[in-house]
Amino acid sequence: MNSELFQLGTIALAIAVGAMSPGASFLLATRVALSSSFYASLGVAIGLGAGAMVFALVALSGLHAVLTMIPELHNVLKVLGGGYLLVSAAKMLRQKPRAKGKPSAISVLTFRQAFFSGLFTQLSNPNTAIVFASLFTPLLDHHLSTIFYFTVPGMTFLIDFFWFIFVALILSRATLRRFYLSCKVTIDRLSAGLLGFLGLKILLK
Repeated sequence: MNSELFQLGTIALAIAVGAMSPGASFLLATRVALSSSFYASLGVAIGLGAGAMVFALVALSGLHAVLTMIPELHNVLKVLGGGYLLVSAAKMLRQKPRAKGKPSAISVLTFRQAFFSGLFTQLSNPNTAIVFASLFTPLLDHHLSTIFYFTVPGMTFLIDFFWFIFVALILSRATLRRFYLSCKVTIDRLSAGLLGFLGLKILLK
């Protein structure tokens, strides 16, 4: 039991560091927190947490072994993930700026839209799946209790969910939101550029 608790603690720390690292998921959570309602941020956080939980479940099922047997699958994941980020970047660039003198308003993003944006953005990075597989695969050779296999996915979801909710609470402050809305076009173009870079990085890696 003590060994499993130590393993859970190590995994939790690794997942937390990964969630806090700058990337497409953090960029999405930031933009939604600054431009949409907290309800939308809640949807994004649940979606990102659900995506991380999927990676954990797949990794515990032996993803590393599957990729070893079918290396082409990794290339398929890269094309799908990188392509999704590039399409998302293009959509951001196509957004029309508001007419001069017209006040900006909070974007209308439904909970459903926010959830799926979070889910697909999280799942778009196959490198995350590889990291999870590398983290969990050594544990699969040990005799772990059944509860361990239920605890890890749930823990993964909660860590990502609470981190991105924390981000939303910090960035949804009125001062930061006003600053974002006043510089929305510039910030969105920079965000689209970063998202496109991350997509190309996944495709070319």
